[in-house]
Amino acid sequence: MELETRKVQKLGYSSLGVSVPKAWAESNGVRPGSVVSMVVEDDGSLRVRVGPKEEYPSPAEATIDADAWDEPEALTRLITGNYITGCNTIRIRSREELTPGRLQEIHEAVRGLTGLTIVNQGPRFVTIENFVEPTRFPIDGLLRRLHYLTSRMEKLVLGILAGEPAGRIDEVARMEVEVDRLYWLVVRQLLLAAQNRSIAAKVGVTEPRHLLGDRVISVSLENVGDLWEELALEISTQRSTRLPPSKAFGRTVAALKSKLEKVIDLAMTSFFATDLKKANESLDRHAALVEELGRLASNGGGEPSRSRSIPPANRLLSSVLRSLEHASKYYATIAQITINRGLESPLRP
Repeated sequence: MELETRKVQKLGYSSLGVSVPKAWAESNGVRPGSVVSMVVEDDGSLRVRVGPKEEYPSPAEATIDADAWDEPEALTRLITGNYITGCNTIRIRSREELTPGRLQEIHEAVRGLTGLTIVNQGPRFVTIENFVEPTRFPIDGLLRRLHYLTSRMEKLVLGILAGEPAGRIDEVARMEVEVDRLYWLVVRQLLLAAQNRSIAAKVGVTEPRHLLGDRVISVSLENVGDLWEELALEISTQRSTRLPPSKAFGRTVAALKSKLEKVIDLAMTSFFATDLKKANESLDRHAALVEELGRLASNGGGEPSRSRSIPPANRLLSSVLRSLEHASKYYATIAQITINRGLESPLRP
């Protein structure tokens, strides 16, 4: 993109004007009398678009041809994709009667996305509407809720393994459903904010460069939720088929749990407050924890084998160590994003 410099000229008594590049005007069909829209960005720059503002609405409707998508989960992915790209009306059509299986998939997809409701349904069609006003959900609040849920999942799963009265393991699956729903809402909000600066300001995105970082953070927290759900499932399976882990196992997990929670607390506190010192400390503690996990893995908690000769406790410890390492890495990513943001210079117009 070539940067051009032009002089500002006085027009009439009090107005100022600047000419637009000839090549840009020709390629966009701009002629004397054409209407353009101008928006002042947060960094002080001026964005110019051809046509009045109302000619640039966000995508409002989408139609899905169910006959063209008969693969498993295809409709779910298309409904989700249209939702996060800002569609408020999603119509699903079929030349044949929709099967009970396809209808069930549609209903489950709608239940998993905040604000969607089926408003009309017939043998060959389903109409879905979104009733959520985007400005009601600031990004900061959604990320805090994601953090709360994933932290609660961690305390529950690792607490049970450590022998603490943490709660019911089946609560983890319920919380994971909410984590997924929140994640898709965050993605929708971020994409709408990228398209519409007015929405961005109302949901708290005042710096365009933060959109990508917020997306990475939401993905990281969603992945953390997946880790705890998978570990909870393994715990439930072991509980029903084998003896509970030993007290020594519980003490090992309790010590690791405490160290991971310190990484989590420092990373997320630093992110919400843009505290570089805490972010740096989180990265240091992450490095120490990963090193300790490596030592434990080499001493008997390594990669699980399919061999039946490996004790079940070792296989469970292996899963715990892997989950802890992956979770710590996700929070280290959040801490690094925090440091990057703290060192950013304001954008110049």
